[in-house]
This record gives sequence, C-alpha cells and structure tokens, in this order.
Amino acid sequence: MANNYFENLDALYEAGDNTAIETYILNAMSAEDFGSVPCAALYNELAGYYRGSGRYDESEEAFNKALRIFESISMEVSEEYATVLLNLSGLYRIMGCPGKSVDLYFGAMKKIEEAHGCDSYAYISVLNNLALAYQDIGDYYYALEYAAKALTLMRGRVLNENEIAASLNNLAMIHLNLGDIDNADRLITESLVIYDSFDKPDVHHAAALTTKGIISFRAGYHYGALDSFSKALMLTRLFFGENLEFAACKRNIADVYELLGDPVSAAAELKEAAEIMEHNLGADHHAVYEIKQKLRGIN
Repeated sequence: MANNYFENLDALYEAGDNTAIETYILNAMSAEDFGSVPCAALYNELAGYYRGSGRYDESEEAFNKALRIFESISMEVSEEYATVLLNLSGLYRIMGCPGKSVDLYFGAMKKIEEAHGCDSYAYISVLNNLALAYQDIGDYYYALEYAAKALTLMRGRVLNENEIAASLNNLAMIHLNLGDIDNADRLITESLVIYDSFDKPDVHHAAALTTKGIISFRAGYHYGALDSFSKALMLTRLFFGENLEFAACKRNIADVYELLGDPVSAAAELKEAAEIMEHNLGADHHAVYEIKQKLRGIN
C-alpha cells in the first residue's frame, strides 16, 4: 500500500467524489496480494465506503472477506481482526439488527482482551459501540455503563481528540434518552468544542451536530435545532452523499419546520427524504411507507 494512500483517500472524501473513492480503493486492492494483511485492510476500507453509501449487502460481503483473510493467516486474535468485527457490527446496527451487533461486539471484546488487555484503543472502541447497540435495543442503563467506562478509560490515556469527541457525543445521547437534558447538553457542548477546533471537517462531526439539534429541539429551542440539523446535513453530504443519514437529517429539519408553522418547507424536506429512502430501501420498506404517510398528513 502506497505511503500516501490515506492522505489521497482523505482528499477524495473531502472533495465528495464518491465514484473516485471506490475506484481508488479498488485500484489499490488490485496492487496487493490477495490474502495479505494490506488486502484485508483495503476490504475493510471498501466495506466502510459501501456502508456510508447505503450499499449494505456489498458492505457486509467486503467486511466478511476481510475477516476470512485474517482467519486464513491466523490473525483472529489481533487488533486488526477485532476492528473489522467492530465495523461489521456497526453495519448491523445501521441495518436494524442491534442484537446481532451486541453478539459480535462481545466476541470482539473477548479477542481484544486476549490480545491486548482492557485498556487498548480497540477495547475502548468496543465499549463505545456496545453502548450504541444497547441504545438501539432501548436498554439505556447498560448503554450508560459501557459509554461512561469508555470515556473514563479514554481520558486516562493519550488518545486523539476525535475519539474523545465521539465518545462524548455517545454519552450525551444516552443521557438524553434517559431524560437528563442538562447533562446531555453539557456533554455535547464539550464534544462540539473539540470538533470546531479541527482544521479539517471530521466524519463524526455531523453526528454530534445532530445530537445537539435533538437536544435543542426537545428543549424548545427550535431555531437552534434548525441550525444544528442544517450543518449536520451539509457535513453528511460532504462525506457520504445523499444516503440514509442524509435523509434522516432532512426529516429532522422537516420536524422543526412543522413546529415553526411552515408546512410548505416541511413538506419539501420530507419529499426529498422519502425519495432518498425509497432509492436506498425500496418502495415496500416500512420506513418509506411511514415517511410517505407523514408527508400526506402535511400536504
């Protein structure tokens, strides 16, 4: 893999050139021996790109190819293998299978403990992702336990601020779901201060802005919510194009417009969200049906 591979890939993501991103990863893969560690790493990259683009079947296939390569060279107990397991678990969360995600996360945790102990970067990542999966299930007390432990470990060692910001966002959402808006707002404010200090946009900044928007919305600060959701929308488009997360931002914006007494703007946002969701999920998906029903209620 070329020394400047990740720099070039980051530049393509920043430019928002999705076709060029896929081509670049595939070309890099063709230059590596199949079954090698770099090849597995590139399958993981490709799977992450597919996941962000809403191409979930292709993403699952690529993640599994990476895992099979690591297994073929006896790297099941390695940080690299566990990282792919984490990423695959994240895909299952997006696909609405949080129970499957929890099982994979615990499997990854066991492998990381065997290889690196309980204070490695990968172990902390497992804790954060377990917290996300338990949120999806609706078990916020388990989610709080794992997220708080992750942040404590993170603050106790030298890790990059990107990870701390993401962990703060995770913990803020859990407090919000438990009805603790004050602590949620305190945590997300700290997260956004970190993201705003970066020289370049961060891929997780949009998620933190969405959290801030939800907190503002529930607290009745509707114009503040609209501002946060709109910024999240722009960053989501920058990194992933108009995917399902982009559609979710559109729906959030529509909810704000509806409460602000602007049904025309709300309907326009919902219409775009419905079109994106139908393209990604199919016309028969329940989520597509629900958003179209909501659109009919506004029109």
